Amino acid sequence: MTASEPDWPPSGSVAAARFLEQIDDPRLSAVYRYWDGLRNERFAPSYAKVDPVDIPKLLPILLVTQVEETAGGRRYRYRLCGAEVEENFGSSMRGRYIDTLMQGRYLTYIEDLYSRVVDGRSPIYSVSAYSGRALQTKRLMLPLSSDADSIDVVLSAQVFFQPVGLPQTVLAVQEDFEPRG
Repeated sequence: MTASEPDWPPSGSVAAARFLEQIDDPRLSAVYRYWDGLRNERFAPSYAKVDPVDIPKLLPILLVTQVEETAGGRRYRYRLCGAEVEENFGSSMRGRYIDTLMQGRYLTYIEDLYSRVVDGRSPIYSVSAYSGRALQTKRLMLPLSSDADSIDVVLSAQVFFQPVGLPQTVLAVQEDFEPRG
């Protein structure tokens, strides 16, 4: 599966207070509100705080990705993949590394999104299209931190829809993203 990604995708950052306003899918908004409620006074909650019992209707669109620092560089491995995501991706993803499932520009694009979440320590929202298929996707990627410092897991939610001419978008919370308190 490949996605149609421009050489320089339009991107920008918004203040944390306006980030949720940019997300127009109610399921993605619900995931963001759930994650935000777990943060308390931290920039990101730990994975241990995430309880599937709290969000059963959202499980089909969720992905949990382990961030692994290796001698060869950072790698991302899917720990959990919702049924809707795997169905649209076209194969089982659980337990597999991103760089074994994807290739080329699409791999570069997805790794860049994960890097933005990990290095920026903030949420990412993106909209993109899959080339060769009449399918677009919106994804929300949220940092999780077991030590309240580094990102070791990314909680994502991904929804799929038929294209309606939406531009590809990447938004990151960069300004004013502070722990609530």
